Amino acid sequence: MTTKLLALLLLVSTARTAETKPDFRHHVIDQALPQNERLQGDYGLTALADIDRDGDLDFVLGGRQPKPARLYWFEFRRADRWVRHDVGTDFQSDVGLAALDVDGDTWTDLVCSGVWFRNPGNPRDGKWERIEFASNAGGAHDIIAVDIDADGRKDIVMMGDERTSLNSLSWFRIPTDPRQLWERHSIGPAVHGAITPAGASDINGDGHVDIVRGDTWFENRGGKGLEWITHKNIPMGRKGPFGICMRTAIADMDGNGKKAIVMCDADITDSKMVILRTPDGRGEAWTKQELEQSFTYGSLHALAVADFTGDGKLDIVANEQEELLPAGRTNPRWIMWENLGDGKFAERILLDQRLGGHELQAGDVDGDGDIDIVSKPWGCLSWNGLGGKIHVDFLENLLRAPKQSSKTDSPKASPTK
Repeated sequence: MTTKLLALLLLVSTARTAETKPDFRHHVIDQALPQNERLQGDYGLTALADIDRDGDLDFVLGGRQPKPARLYWFEFRRADRWVRHDVGTDFQSDVGLAALDVDGDTWTDLVCSGVWFRNPGNPRDGKWERIEFASNAGGAHDIIAVDIDADGRKDIVMMGDERTSLNSLSWFRIPTDPRQLWERHSIGPAVHGAITPAGASDINGDGHVDIVRGDTWFENRGGKGLEWITHKNIPMGRKGPFGICMRTAIADMDGNGKKAIVMCDADITDSKMVILRTPDGRGEAWTKQELEQSFTYGSLHALAVADFTGDGKLDIVANEQEELLPAGRTNPRWIMWENLGDGKFAERILLDQRLGGHELQAGDVDGDGDIDIVSKPWGCLSWNGLGGKIHVDFLENLLRAPKQSSKTDSPKASPTK
């Protein structure tokens, strides 16, 4: 084979790779969740975690309509087979939830607004215990788990606006005995939404975990979470119908070891997706890159940052709600911004089936080494792709072939309702 022919083959191969688009297969996990007569479900509270310790990721979901508020987890069996299980009621959150091992027994528990649900160790059949950890702490829109005070244990950061009993941005230290009340510390005033899914990291390079809250970041002076310095210098924060709301993730988007803030508007039409960088590395000033969009977006109340394409670069995913779409549109879309390198991103439409999303989660659900996506709507509209039903959706990443599952359906497990 001549050198010229080898060069031509290499050129063709490179061109094909460059033209390869992300490929996902859509599965409906559930389309029979409760909703009221106005098609409302108020479904927030999402997480991907291995609830039953079988080696794959399960999906957690909570809804407030109709009463009482109910928390569920969906057991992953196969891409097209999930089983719904009950966790409990009266979770007190607006949208917020964090999944982590609270009591150190190696089973994943679920932290909501002022209460946590203890994994019984046999979560398919056992009863989850609801335990209160704080009073006057209901209504959290955002909850994240992160080690604020550098003691090697995760703490809980919660935020709820002035319409909630929480009415603050605060963090809670989990005690040795988590059945006792948790120690509460104030960070600053709240906005409607801002700190999830990953709005906590070291912004100014001092080694301490700071918090990004929309147009403001709070410096963790001394690294113990007891003194917070307010820096209101982030160029984001439009007010929508519910006040200032956005989704935030801090990550190295350029592969240069420097963290950037990925942020999108939420609960507002004409939402934007941006990357904010601090050239001085100290958070004293910010540059703002607004990512490409080929149409006017609705509300992007969801955000995930991960390497979805397997090329070693971090991509960005969000989806539009069925509510708060621009006038005349009834096609909420799921969108990826593929990281092409050198600060360039390409908008890709992953799903366009008249199914909106809210608080999506990303992770390797099926254990095949690529990153999948799970989501659901807050509420639904009558024109959606499933005739006005609340839906839970799984986008299976087809980058790699899934592992063959050895699991069989348990006779004790009820099918998805």
